Amino acid sequence: MKSLFLTVAFLSILFLNSCKDKDPKITETIELSEEMKGYFVNYEVGTKWVYQDTIDNNNYDTIELISKRESNSNVRGTLYKGYMLDYLPKKSKNFQVRVDPGANNIYYVKVDPMVTAAGAIIFENNNGTWTTGVTYYDSMEISGTKYYQVINSKSNNMYQFDMKISKDNGIVFFLYSNVNPQNPFGAAYKLIKTIKP
Repeated sequence: MKSLFLTVAFLSILFLNSCKDKDPKITETIELSEEMKGYFVNYEVGTKWVYQDTIDNNNYDTIELISKRESNSNVRGTLYKGYMLDYLPKKSKNFQVRVDPGANNIYYVKVDPMVTAAGAIIFENNNGTWTTGVTYYDSMEISGTKYYQVINSKSNNMYQFDMKISKDNGIVFFLYSNVNPQNPFGAAYKLIKTIKP
């Protein structure tokens, strides 16, 4: 009888513990700064960016933002509110942008071609200062067009491997290396037009 009582008590405790929430109660929320949203998030799904190759003026690409969703995580009671954006180009490799906030005003962005061992382009901002290989330009001219507040980061992946992003404009320039034998050098795409939905 005593063993039956202990078994029932043990199973009751086990059942009650399994009914508890797996994530701790949220006591703090960390969101992206307006600056980070201006660079990476404040674009509507359906927006298209049209690019022209600066090497071959007859080569164009169009990149469309096909989805944008929140990407939140609860870490020991702190809710980190980030975003995932999916982009679909006509010619270059499709990619995903993940934007995450961190503690102490650190923000981390990963431009991922979603291919195993293909390396991502990283943008990191620590309390308002771009770090980890990111270069900031107050202004930059690309083939006759001037852009302001431009950040640049490079990667050693075999797809998009050098990207310049202008606040509130999106990607204004990127180098693309493809494996097309007719065009082994890839392309140096500059933004020529933005089409909003």
